[in-house]
Amino acid sequence: MDHPSPELLVVLPVYNEQASVRKVAIEFFEEIENWTEHFVFLALDDGSTDNTPTVLDRLRIQLGPRFEILRHANRGHGQTCLAGYRAAAARGIPFVLQIDSDGQCDPQYFFRFWRLRERADVIYGVRTKRDDGIRRVIASMVLRVFLLVGFRVLCLDANIPYRLMKTDKIAPFVDRIGPDFNLANIGLAVALKRAAGIVDAHVPIRFRERYGGEPSVKLSLFGRKAMELYRNIRQMLTPG
Repeated sequence: MDHPSPELLVVLPVYNEQASVRKVAIEFFEEIENWTEHFVFLALDDGSTDNTPTVLDRLRIQLGPRFEILRHANRGHGQTCLAGYRAAAARGIPFVLQIDSDGQCDPQYFFRFWRLRERADVIYGVRTKRDDGIRRVIASMVLRVFLLVGFRVLCLDANIPYRLMKTDKIAPFVDRIGPDFNLANIGLAVALKRAAGIVDAHVPIRFRERYGGEPSVKLSLFGRKAMELYRNIRQMLTPG
């Protein structure tokens, strides 16, 4: 008996998340099953050096063939997400959901994204409640102002790791992002916001504390990362 093609690819970038990835994968897998059986859960291991690969292999046995693993040498969170988006395009899977493996994305909100999928090209979570500290809240506010002043776009939460997107709508913009663009999801949000005809929507969410591990971008590096981000977005937006 032929099985229907997947309609959703879940992109889960993973780097040294042995403490959290099992719980994250299982809770999202179970929640998504409530709304569609036709999905693939793709864990992209970004060169983990802890016990994460073993945890992922056990998840593959536990969750079955819909749980897939893609491994590559370390290239950073943003580029790992792009690899997932490109996998969705290559396989003709119409929707792609990106979440993170640290447990801050709460699966209880998934249905709100899913029910909007035909009404918008990209649906972003907006962190209206956060359990990860005031410094992170301030960093997100600074990023919003930075993008508004620097590129004249109002992205409510450009770095949100919880987003549902139509694969065919984002594919042309993904291809514009170079291999050295570390904060690629911010660049993608800016490109989509500036594009004519792209419809976005927003889902208010609570952002939980991490289950474990360390943030991929430390607050102490935000100044340097901001300059790098500015150069990368300018390069992305420059024709040719």
